[in-house]
Amino acid sequence: MGEKMKTKSILIIIIIGTMIFAVAAAYANEKITIVDDAKRKVEAPVRPKRIVVLNSSNMEMLYAVGGKAIGRPESTGMPKTLLNKVKNLPSVGETPNPNVEKIVSLKPDLVIGVNVSFHHQIIPPLEKAGIPVLLFSINNYEDILNKLRLFGTITGNKEKAEAVIKGIERRVAEVKNKIKNATHKESPKLVILWGSTHSFNMALPNSFVGNIVEMLGGDNIAKDIKPLNTMPQYAALSLEFVMSKDPDVILVITHGYDDKVKEKLKREIMSHPAWKEMRAVKEGRLYILPYELFGVNPAIRVADAVEHIAKIMYPKAF
Repeated sequence: MGEKMKTKSILIIIIIGTMIFAVAAAYANEKITIVDDAKRKVEAPVRPKRIVVLNSSNMEMLYAVGGKAIGRPESTGMPKTLLNKVKNLPSVGETPNPNVEKIVSLKPDLVIGVNVSFHHQIIPPLEKAGIPVLLFSINNYEDILNKLRLFGTITGNKEKAEAVIKGIERRVAEVKNKIKNATHKESPKLVILWGSTHSFNMALPNSFVGNIVEMLGGDNIAKDIKPLNTMPQYAALSLEFVMSKDPDVILVITHGYDDKVKEKLKREIMSHPAWKEMRAVKEGRLYILPYELFGVNPAIRVADAVEHIAKIMYPKAF
């Protein structure tokens, strides 16, 4: 009787083990259809295990909701906290020029990139290798929250994603509460410059910084200017136009972290015959924005970006 019971127990264990294996195998093969920001329907695995990310912002959001990657981009815009987590992962090249051969060699089950031409170009060879690719755009505050939810869905960590979102929304609400009495009295006119002294464009309300300025009640003087064909979030700079509007605040986004470069750029603008006659320059309200928050998308640090702009627009409220 004892032997029979022992045999029966072994059989039960084998059956249960087989069932668990079958369920795990079926789960591993489960797919989810996602429409990315390039309007492509992509079949991606549920809870992918081998994700390669091609840009810093998507990497930051993936890790914020508890996801992990096996390949990372080369990026100067990656925050140190994230870089410390991923620095030992294989690099797949800079965001504008990813190395397809390296990506394929890592055998990813999902690649996440940006909805830009240089990532569209790598889709055919990756799909030929059986690797699904998702391309995302993050152009405003709501895009960040929506992508965090999507990353929560992809990784199976919806609750963690919602907790991150609530934390961001709480901080942004605190900022808005601080400035609510100032928005009508002190709402400034702004121009947002992107580039360098040799080639500036003006950021429109549909740009990331423009969206934050609009959220906070600012008046973007370029709001009605025709966008550039190649960059619909920006318009060509006209010094005559800016002089005619005489903005209260000038925001500048330029590439790189070097403080010496930033100070040089600021001096060049402030000493320019046209710029130095504007109200914003005379009153010392020309600001070079931090690259880590505005040169690249700040992802989960978006509340920091909102607070930074709010302090510039409404200094008396802080």
